[in-house]
Amino acid sequence: MKKLTLKELNELNKLNSINKLLKVIELLRHPENGCPWDIAQTFETLSNFPIEEAYELQNAINNKDIKNIKEELGDLLLQVVLFSQVSKDNNMFSFEEVCNEITKKIIRRHPQIFDINYNQNDTPKDTWEKIKLKERQNKKNQFNSILDDIPNNLPPLLKSLKVQQKVSLMNFDWNDYLGPLKKVEEELIEVKKSLQINNNLEKVEEEIGDLLFSVVNLVRHLDLNPDIVVEKSIKKFKNRFLNIEKTLQKNNIKINSKNIHQLWNDAKIKEELNNE
Repeated sequence: MKKLTLKELNELNKLNSINKLLKVIELLRHPENGCPWDIAQTFETLSNFPIEEAYELQNAINNKDIKNIKEELGDLLLQVVLFSQVSKDNNMFSFEEVCNEITKKIIRRHPQIFDINYNQNDTPKDTWEKIKLKERQNKKNQFNSILDDIPNNLPPLLKSLKVQQKVSLMNFDWNDYLGPLKKVEEELIEVKKSLQINNNLEKVEEEIGDLLFSVVNLVRHLDLNPDIVVEKSIKKFKNRFLNIEKTLQKNNIKINSKNIHQLWNDAKIKEELNNE
């Protein structure tokens, strides 16, 4: 490691914000004068950081914390810059190429804005998906599914939502929320039936999976996000249980089968009063 000279620091501070960030990461990755941790990083060692930062950004958004949203967006941008610098150091691609690639893709997928000859009446979302499918077909001469570009390592709720959104583009869908609502009711009956079969947890697992998938579909038809829906329920549960804990501590009592329901109902009433 080697400190920058005053002249080098002054030159760094003259750069605009994005070029300054690029230069900072380049300096940290310098094989002789950089930071040992940054120098040692590879695609593999960095792979989990963008996911963590994305979740932290989502948390800031859920909390409506504008200052934190700005900070988390910066952390996410840092990952893009760091990955790009690792790539550049290994003679693969640069940050500029990443920017050029995404710019071309965005323009290509918005012909209704950037193509003067485009005159179709598709919705922007339909246009986007059709162009994505065409891009995949151009890449390989084999069968292409509309589901091909859904990453296998997505969280299950998000993956369920993505699958349902994709097949909906091929008109494999209900017209409104009543269809998936009825399906949820049917799947709940199937879960109850499976529980009556002794020692068949595999069947129970299958039916509960179908129920959860159907619930996600209902959520989608209501234009809600399943992750956000569940997150709000978790937050509500935590707040109620926190009230229960405070009551237990204040009155020096322990939770048991006799008072648990009363404690929960009291917490619900307190929550409702606070929301009025």
